[in-house]
Amino acid sequence: MGTAGLDVERVTHLLQRIKVDCTLVQGDDCEDRCLLRLTSVERPGQAALLEYLNQRSQPRIATIKLELPEKPRRTNLDEVGHFFWVSEEGIRLRGSRKDDPEKLVALVKGIFLKPKT
Repeated sequence: MGTAGLDVERVTHLLQRIKVDCTLVQGDDCEDRCLLRLTSVERPGQAALLEYLNQRSQPRIATIKLELPEKPRRTNLDEVGHFFWVSEEGIRLRGSRKDDPEKLVALVKGIFLKPKT
């Protein structure tokens, strides 16, 4: 499974430091996209999907899909992405891919772990 050149192990390690669990949900054979599922004790019962696109050109793109606060009744718990809305928040990544894990953690802190108002 491709990870679009993202160091998923490093991202997972950095996210664990801020109490966010990260699971690789989907990659692709072209290795230009991967999808990570995020959960946290800071946001019980809520999840997010972090999508990373790297089409071997600048900029790379990362976006977060947040689960709706009021969850509809699910008929199939394996339905990934059917109960999510797309956040307008995202980042365009430039420069070295080695810096992407830290930038993604900052995105997660700012969107997924952002205090509720």
